[in-house]
Amino acid sequence: MKLAGIFAVAGLIISISWVAWGFLPMLAILLTTAILGTIGYALDILGYSLNHFTRKLLAKIGD
Repeated sequence: MKLAGIFAVAGLIISISWVAWGFLPMLAILLTTAILGTIGYALDILGYSLNHFTRKLLAKIGD
């Protein structure tokens, strides 16, 4: 559940910046958090890990 937490926190951090713009962005906070949390949860279920993503990214950068 590490990726689910990371994506949920990322969603909160991104969307909290919208709070200053009014009420409708508050709805976007919930939507963004739910979407990113779901993506992270799905990646956890599929067995992906942060180490896997890091190794893959570094391999692409190194080529």
